[in-house]
Amino acid sequence: MVSPMRRHKTVEALLDVAKRERRCAYGTGKAACAALDRRAKAGILMRVFPNAYVDPAYWESLQPPERSLHIARTIGARHPDWIFAGVVAAAAHGFEHQWSLHDGPVDIASPNRSTPLRETGVRRIYAPGCATESASGITVTDKARTVVDCCMMLEFRYAMPIVDSALAQGVSRRDILTVCGALHRNCLPVFRALHYADPRSENGGESLMRGTIVDSGFMVPEIQVTFVDPQTGKSYRVDFAWRLADGRIIVAEFDGVDKYVNPSMTDRRSIQGVVLAEREREAALRRARVTTIVRCTFEQVVQVTPLIDELQRAGVPRNR
Repeated sequence: MVSPMRRHKTVEALLDVAKRERRCAYGTGKAACAALDRRAKAGILMRVFPNAYVDPAYWESLQPPERSLHIARTIGARHPDWIFAGVVAAAAHGFEHQWSLHDGPVDIASPNRSTPLRETGVRRIYAPGCATESASGITVTDKARTVVDCCMMLEFRYAMPIVDSALAQGVSRRDILTVCGALHRNCLPVFRALHYADPRSENGGESLMRGTIVDSGFMVPEIQVTFVDPQTGKSYRVDFAWRLADGRIIVAEFDGVDKYVNPSMTDRRSIQGVVLAEREREAALRRARVTTIVRCTFEQVVQVTPLIDELQRAGVPRNR
């Protein structure tokens, strides 16, 4: 039988401070690093980044954006002059984005192309003289620069939630274009994202779906369109709508899981109650001359092909 590991006052103190500062614990000397590593090998702690340790239960309670921010705060504590960029900066600013984007390296804005980064899991973005802000406990590229970097680094459809939410927060298109002007690079991905961006998008899932629709060559939909039921006079707002020349009106809705399980969105109704309300909503939309209603899940949007199949079956025009 393996004896329990003895208490280590230094490790316990490091963990307490880290939890208060919403970051991971790290060692500054050989003894502390070795003690943390022993506990990680024993399964008492998790090593989530080089020299970054957390309690496993605590880590599991965090969503991916907050995990990335914990790691960034840990790195920032060791390197106070570092500027975080890319997806970590987007998370720090509170921009909508897909959580799967946190699987990659942590991006650092560097003023010098040749400065080596000796940290494993860290990637440098060349950004001389970029404006910075303090957000979520770390120093990050300002909002406009963060938008530009994300557009340049990510697929168009994954950049759309970031751009939509940045505009909704008040970041101006002019500020974003000013950053592009100073880069002396081909900023076509930024221009394309700004062309299709719309701050009215209600969440990142809708933005991702719209970006996927555009990227797949379909006719660009109207968003947040209101229809009035002629029978009851009630108004219903839909995520996407296409009004075609032949008189047809196609509606598409993004179905998130929260819609069925989150009490704040279900108005504490049962799943059966939510489904019944959806049926009543669809009947009202059809009375308002909507001819086809498409519902797409997050999984269908991410996989792309199922979303394309649904839109093609519905008759949404597509460029060949």
